Amino acid sequence: MLEKLKNNIAHEQLLTSTDRLVLAVSGGCDSMVMLDLFRQMEHDFVVAHCNFKLRGAESDGDETFLRDYCGEHGVELFVQTFETREYAVQEGISIEMAARELRYQWFYELLDSLQYNYLLTAHHQDDLVETMLINLSRGTGIRGLSGIHPRKGRLVRPLLFASRNDLVAYANEKQVPYREDSSNKEFVHQRNLIRHQVLPLLETINPAFKVNAAKTAAILKETELVFNARIAEEQSQFLSREGKHCFLAIDYLKASSYPETLLFETLKSFGFTADLVQEINQALYAEPGKVFYSTTHRLVKDRSNFILTPREEESISRYYIEKDCVEIGTPIKLSLQQLTNDSSFQFSKNRLIADLDFDCLEFPLVLKKWEQGEYFQPLGMTGFKKLSDFFIDQKFSIPEKENSWILYSGGKVVWVVGHRMDNRFKITSATQSVIRIQLSE
Repeated sequence: MLEKLKNNIAHEQLLTSTDRLVLAVSGGCDSMVMLDLFRQMEHDFVVAHCNFKLRGAESDGDETFLRDYCGEHGVELFVQTFETREYAVQEGISIEMAARELRYQWFYELLDSLQYNYLLTAHHQDDLVETMLINLSRGTGIRGLSGIHPRKGRLVRPLLFASRNDLVAYANEKQVPYREDSSNKEFVHQRNLIRHQVLPLLETINPAFKVNAAKTAAILKETELVFNARIAEEQSQFLSREGKHCFLAIDYLKASSYPETLLFETLKSFGFTADLVQEINQALYAEPGKVFYSTTHRLVKDRSNFILTPREEESISRYYIEKDCVEIGTPIKLSLQQLTNDSSFQFSKNRLIADLDFDCLEFPLVLKKWEQGEYFQPLGMTGFKKLSDFFIDQKFSIPEKENSWILYSGGKVVWVVGHRMDNRFKITSATQSVIRIQLSE
């Protein structure tokens, strides 16, 4: 077993001899075998143990067992106790998820504080196969079917080459002490159901099922690398970024033989599910304006792009500009200057400047985002136009419309900032005082 471990570490290039390690040890057979093996190797390591206080005296017994073992063998031990049930209720998540979040958060904090290189867990071949089946039952792509990877960032799983039976046999042969977790025999957890009922049935069909599934996972792991490289190559052709916005070129996706796959691989990290991506794919040929939401992002179908933006709430919706104000910096930068309408005054045609009749304005002016149904009288026109129609005429994209700021006076639109002022506030021969408002881009 020790030689197999060393060969696996070398083959997968998991560790170097100088790496300093934190071993996550529960006290069960798998992690105690890992601890025993690494005690025979040259790595500098410490042990980290979590007491989740979920099994009463049994949980405390695991902690006592490890304290005694590490004390006897001169191994440095770190223990953290968690109020797991309270955390689960507070976060609105399952006990299993709460325990996972708590332990990994602490493990990485410990890694950082010790300035060690890697966290090691005792996941083995059976865990890999169980994960494949769980992912398959949920619906997954190549990533899920490749199971558990031997290394992910600072997390290393060095025992994936060994089955649970291999580890139990080693523990018995070498007389490695370990604790039995009674919850592993309960069928209330999905993984235990697969472990104790589904896998034995599959092994009656083919006794080598777990070995073959692990081989398939290894093949799929390399397939995933090829797949991801191809996806990245395609994304360089249709995906672009500008600030917080991402743009997905619709024409490119329409021309693709596998647009739904490209959409899913691009959008899954932004919280879009497979079912939602299927709807987005169907919207490729729909009219612009359709909107899709994940918990964190919004995707809008524009004329030529799907536009992806974070979902952000405006904490302040209105900004007031008093009569004596000369500059504002939030939410946009505007400078204000009072001028006299005499022979030296020249009306500016710059779209970033609005020259307004000061005496026609009611202060404070209000700066805010536009709302549906609002209208104004564009400069040079006698009739009124809805802001929404003006945006369409100017070929505004949906984000451009949503990010447009409007200046109001007495509830009337004064200026679509940076685009068009209202005719009712224009400079005339009767104008005596002018206020020049300039947008800084």
